Amino acid sequence: MHKTTHVGHGNKKIAYHIEWAFRKEALRWIDDRPIGPNFHPIAGELRQWLLREGPFSIFAEEHKGDTLSYTNPYTYDASALVSILADVTNDSYSIATNADLVDPTDAEIARVRNYNEQVLYIARVCEALTKQLLFCTQIPRRNYDKASLGTLLSTECRGCRSAGQRRHKLSLLGSLAHRYGLCGKFEQCLGEHMKIVARRRNLNAAHSNTPTLNIRSAVESRDQLKTDTLELGNEFIHMLEHLNEIETHMFRELERAVQSHFLDSLAKTRVRA
Repeated sequence: MHKTTHVGHGNKKIAYHIEWAFRKEALRWIDDRPIGPNFHPIAGELRQWLLREGPFSIFAEEHKGDTLSYTNPYTYDASALVSILADVTNDSYSIATNADLVDPTDAEIARVRNYNEQVLYIARVCEALTKQLLFCTQIPRRNYDKASLGTLLSTECRGCRSAGQRRHKLSLLGSLAHRYGLCGKFEQCLGEHMKIVARRRNLNAAHSNTPTLNIRSAVESRDQLKTDTLELGNEFIHMLEHLNEIETHMFRELERAVQSHFLDSLAKTRVRA
């Protein structure tokens, strides 16, 4: 087991990061032979879809159990949430560009409903994408399985507190970036955007909170939905770019591990021959 250490960055506003290693479940296996990473680059595919540059993959219940299938549960969670978000995004676009005559109250309710759903599912997708990557690490699953986006960004370090050491905050998402020297990008950009997403979900799409209904003409409500959708979408595309950067580093490192295992096995076979 890799011993985790907590790394500070000389700034009290920046949460500590955990140095981590991959675990066996980071790879898919056939018997004792690794065949590939145990997560799918969903962030990258979703970003391409939002930019209209390509499709995204869907992993459903019937795909589980196949010889080459993923055993990472968060891959299926993320896929389902991405599919719902894509449907909500398409629905929002259809409503915003629809020229049919509708009741102003109905148009405003549709605006609030679709905005709420976009905010909610963007936050949930971010959570699932992060957990999909954390599942591949030796960071204990209990630390993130039920964690909200805000907790994944910053949470009190219970281990150091119970050991009587200096209390500090930990960032699990930041820890993923830390391994690849991406802390600067994370803290200055991705982390800040994630905080906005978490705060927006808490203010507008959680519990009893919701944006205020503002009854006006249907055209004005539709225009507002279009503006809000574009703002949310552009911000999300930028976040996905950074998530995909972490995703890509992890994927390539695991692919090298598979290749190394193959070469080691090949070398042993030649020695025996």
